[in-house]
Amino acid sequence: MNLVIGKIESRGNLAVRTMQHLMAGEVVPGHAHNFDHLTYIPRGAALFEKLKLIKEGTYDDAGNEVIPAEYEVLKSVEKRASDGFNFLLIEAGDIHRITALEDHTHVHCIYAHRNPQGEVVQEYDGWGPAYV
Repeated sequence: MNLVIGKIESRGNLAVRTMQHLMAGEVVPGHAHNFDHLTYIPRGAALFEKLKLIKEGTYDDAGNEVIPAEYEVLKSVEKRASDGFNFLLIEAGDIHRITALEDHTHVHCIYAHRNPQGEVVQEYDGWGPAYV
């Protein structure tokens, strides 16, 4: 299983985390965000799972996960680019995991730019937690 973390690019008044050419089985591990965002699947297919943390993982001094966290799957949905309605809302604070179901899957997470007060702004101002 390969773990994937996408690259964030600014596009006008939005930021887009692009994860491209994911191969079947590649995983974006369980994580949560500070704000709602839209996820769009323009190519391929992915499984999205909403998770509940059961047990924290343990990490070494370098920050590498030594014992993986344990999760319960609360809800899951498959999204395929070819089916239409190929986007979904990921709500703030929801722990979620993304698994590519087909080779060369593209997943794009789309965020509004925000300032440290959490307000939507029109341009990127360097405040990283808006995209975490």
